[in-house]
Amino acid sequence: MIGRRVARRFGWERNVLRRGTDRFESLMVFVLVFSFLAGAPLLAWWAGEASYRQDLRAQQWERQHTFQIDAVLMEDATPAAADGARTAAPQAAKATWTAPDGSVRSGVVQTTADARTGARVPIWVDDTGTLRMPPANRNPASQAVLVGAAVTLCLCAALVGLHRIGRGVLDRKRDRAWGREWMEVGPRWSRDSRWGGRY
Repeated sequence: MIGRRVARRFGWERNVLRRGTDRFESLMVFVLVFSFLAGAPLLAWWAGEASYRQDLRAQQWERQHTFQIDAVLMEDATPAAADGARTAAPQAAKATWTAPDGSVRSGVVQTTADARTGARVPIWVDDTGTLRMPPANRNPASQAVLVGAAVTLCLCAALVGLHRIGRGVLDRKRDRAWGREWMEVGPRWSRDSRWGGRY
C-alpha cells in the first residue's frame, strides 16, 4: 500500500496519461530530495567541524602570541578646555611600553580623557610589541552550529533553484508539445463539433 502511494507520488506507476516530462520531473524531485537528505547532514558536519577547529586554532594562537601589558603615557590624553570641561570619550595619547621580547616600543594608544602623563594604560601587543586589537570573544561550539545551519540553508536554496530551473525548462517543453498537438487536433475537433463552432 505504501509502495503504491510512493510510486504514485513520484510518477512511477503505469499511467498512460502521465507524460515523459512528468516522469522526468518526478525523478528530478526525488533526486533533489534524496541529495538534500543525504548531503545536508554531511556538509553541515564538515563545515561545522572545520569552523570549530579554525576557531580553536585562532584561540590558541592568541593565547600564545597576544599579551596584555601596561603602557606609560608620555603626555596628557586631552588638554583642559577653556571652561574646564572634559569629555569622557576615548582619546589617544603617546605612550611607551616594554615588549614581551624586552624591547622598548612607543606609539599612540587609546585611553580615557582624564588620563595624565605617567599613567599606566592596559594595551594588547603581539610577540614583537606591536599594538593589536584585544582577542575576540570566541565561542567555537556556537560558531560551528551557525556555520552548519548556514551551509544547510545554502544547500537547500541551491537545490530549490535547480528544481525551479529544471521545471521551467520542462514547462517550456510541455507548452511546445501542447501547441503542436493542438495544431493537429484543434482543426479536426472544430470540424467534427456538432455545434459547428470554430475556435
